[in-house]
Amino acid sequence: MLHVFFGKESFSLRERLDELRSSLDEDGMLASNTVVLDGRRTSLAEVTATCDTVPFLAAHRLVIVEGLLARLAGAGPGRRAQTGGRSAGGRGPSAEAAAWLPLADYVDRMPPSTHLVLIDGEVQGANPLRDALKGKGEIREFRPPAQRAVPGWIQSRARSLGLTLSPGAVRLLADFVGNDLWALAGELEKLSVYAGGRAVGEDEVRALVTAVREISVFPLVDAIVEGRPAAAVRLLRQLLRQESGVPYILAMIQRQLRHLALAGEMMKAGASSRRIGDALRLPEFALDRLLEQASRYPPQRLRAAFQRLLEADLQIKRGIYHDELALELLVHDLAEARPAAVA
Repeated sequence: MLHVFFGKESFSLRERLDELRSSLDEDGMLASNTVVLDGRRTSLAEVTATCDTVPFLAAHRLVIVEGLLARLAGAGPGRRAQTGGRSAGGRGPSAEAAAWLPLADYVDRMPPSTHLVLIDGEVQGANPLRDALKGKGEIREFRPPAQRAVPGWIQSRARSLGLTLSPGAVRLLADFVGNDLWALAGELEKLSVYAGGRAVGEDEVRALVTAVREISVFPLVDAIVEGRPAAAVRLLRQLLRQESGVPYILAMIQRQLRHLALAGEMMKAGASSRRIGDALRLPEFALDRLLEQASRYPPQRLRAAFQRLLEADLQIKRGIYHDELALELLVHDLAEARPAAVA
């Protein structure tokens, strides 16, 4: 049987794959009969030969091909696709895409013991292979839930964990974590372990959920990165009045600078925003802001910021300045060193 799973929302996609694995592992031998192929490098002959292999002491064979649809993305009519460094014409699929179209006919005669799964992230534009496979099996696109659907997802996931959340706790999670299901699932697991069967309210969410704790420091970091020293110092004093400790604020500033550096390097290397978000494990609302800032924050400014951060840390540890004064001087200096304007 054929299964095609693709889409931007990788959490639900992986859960569906795990469900499929569980349903096929009737005899506990599926692991020995599972093959994963790199769709960016494999050939049609390798895929069909792997699918034709009889399962060993088991009822099913699972063949997973990752990245094949993305390899052929944009190779349909009216588009141009790169094939071995050359551009294919716009009248039909590229030669590479056309070479894969017989897979649709092969699926009809594939051994019934074999389950072929094509897995991809977001697939944009024309895709001749995906179109040719329509009606041949289970084809599902996984999209992030709309924000209005997030509270319902949180409640359903919490019930599956035996976790009881107050309506306020659900709203708080939905507002600050958003529709990043990987992050939500991780935070719900953490809350479930902490609760030990007790109900969880807003206070526990504020204390334990990373995104909610960090959200209060975002405006401060934004003011630093955007070169607004007066606003940065004002926001710092507000945080200190709220009893956010100096070590925590220092760590958050360092973390954001590190994220800026990593995002800048990945953007320079041509990484997609999705890949950057996955690497840094950031919710979408925070990722968009980070990418905008990283695009105009020059590397030399980041190096100077890390040096200044080290100086402040040493000033505190050596008792040269009181910790709050050292932090205020740091925030002012970092914010006063303005990033380059957008060209």
